[in-house]
Amino acid sequence: MQLLSITLKIFFILHMLVISTITPGWLNLNVLAEEKQESNQTQATLPIGKKDLPETRTTKQLAKGVTYTQIARGYQSKKSYYTVDVAFYKTKSQAKTTANTLQKNGYSSDIHKIKNKHSQFTDVKEKKIGYVVRIGGFSDKKKAEKLEKQLKDDGYEEAGVTYSEYDGTTKTTGPWQLDVVEVDPDQFEGKLTNSLAHGKIKGRETVSSMADRLKAIAGINGGYFVFSKQDGIPGDPAGAYMIDGDLVSEGVGSRTGLLLSNQQAEIGEVKTTVSVETDKGDLASIDGINREPGLIRSCGGLDDQPTTKPKHDVTCKDKAEILLYNQYFGKTTPKGEGYEVMLNKEGKVIQTYSQRGHSLPESGSVLSATGKQADWLKERVSVGDKLKITKKVFLNGKQVDKESQVNLVGGGPQLLENGQTEIQADEEGFHWSSDFYYHFAQYRHPRTFAGIKENGNLLFVTVDGRQPKESIGLSFFESAEVLKSLGAVQGMNLDGGGSSTMVVENQLVNHPSDKTGERPVSDGIFLVEN
Repeated sequence: MQLLSITLKIFFILHMLVISTITPGWLNLNVLAEEKQESNQTQATLPIGKKDLPETRTTKQLAKGVTYTQIARGYQSKKSYYTVDVAFYKTKSQAKTTANTLQKNGYSSDIHKIKNKHSQFTDVKEKKIGYVVRIGGFSDKKKAEKLEKQLKDDGYEEAGVTYSEYDGTTKTTGPWQLDVVEVDPDQFEGKLTNSLAHGKIKGRETVSSMADRLKAIAGINGGYFVFSKQDGIPGDPAGAYMIDGDLVSEGVGSRTGLLLSNQQAEIGEVKTTVSVETDKGDLASIDGINREPGLIRSCGGLDDQPTTKPKHDVTCKDKAEILLYNQYFGKTTPKGEGYEVMLNKEGKVIQTYSQRGHSLPESGSVLSATGKQADWLKERVSVGDKLKITKKVFLNGKQVDKESQVNLVGGGPQLLENGQTEIQADEEGFHWSSDFYYHFAQYRHPRTFAGIKENGNLLFVTVDGRQPKESIGLSFFESAEVLKSLGAVQGMNLDGGGSSTMVVENQLVNHPSDKTGERPVSDGIFLVEN
């Protein structure tokens, strides 16, 4: 038995020596495979919410060079609850005053301090954003809604129901549902393009409808837009917009935009300038393109009141403007007092009018002016004159060549620059008040954003939100971190909220947050096969 044992040991040693001689790397292959698997798992985990949350991904190839991935992460915490925010305050003393008054009226409230925990990643450098007075914690939303009504009846008109996990300044377990389309422009044999709703400035259309009309294999919603008539013309892009090399909407100050050209994309700071020059050399700035006179959504224009800087979701005004209208606007210009001149496609004045509101020529344009700018136009322009209209678009300070393949979608703010989280919330008009910054940038909302990887691949992402059991949304910071984890080195935010939509192969794949379902929007970005 002892001899047999020694023999077996010798055989085993010789056997291992033979294996290591024939396949010297064999023993390390499993180790390398395990390390690679662990590395892939690390890369595949989104850096949002608490650590070690469950996450699943499913990927499908839509076309050569195009993949679609669904990501589910996290879960609804048993500690989550509905509450009522009574009001937001800049200072703690203001919040305490309201809390004391509420206590006298029989309410027990808490004061929530809002920190700017990620100030090193944004141009908003305040360490403390403000304070929110809150009442109640309910598992049943209806009970919170009942409390909200009671508070409003007692004079607290700003009171509103919210969900604990929507506050992006606090840790959470989620959940999240994300949809990602990645495009390799060197492999994709189709067209990457944008589209206005119904091909016009006026009016709105769902992304599903636009995708069907274009026969697109995938599409997402695009930039911000005018939603209600009191802010302008519904459907009008609130920012720079270019179609086939033609600027059809002016920029909002210097905001971030997405430039699409020959299947390539760039993300950067967009600025636009538009001017008119008479044949006598008189020169004037054109305030806007294809919008309602005097109403500038998100501000950022010439001589706007109360500010010429971007101010998101605010409508500025200007009583004296020159506006340019072309075939993208609609059939007629807006009616009203002022002065208009009609131009043919060569820029020759073929008609003048002492009022605004006339038919647009099929190939040509109309200059429409109000206030003192109407006087300028009337005094200097006559039938037969030839006008030179110059439209310039700049991306990161460099003028864009307006080729027929160039398209541009406005948005904001910038999320990533050179692989680093650099959120330009203040510069791009999302920090005009602490209250707005908290509720728009730090809150978790449905979002749509775009990114560019170092290898040139494009990322288009939507995340659902405002749905406690399915997906709570992301803050600006979380959106940037998601893009970075997906490999993006440049990134920007697009329109979100109820507008966030992704369509893949004629199917609405995300879950828009509006109760009425998919929201008609201003425009979209689409992948169309040749």
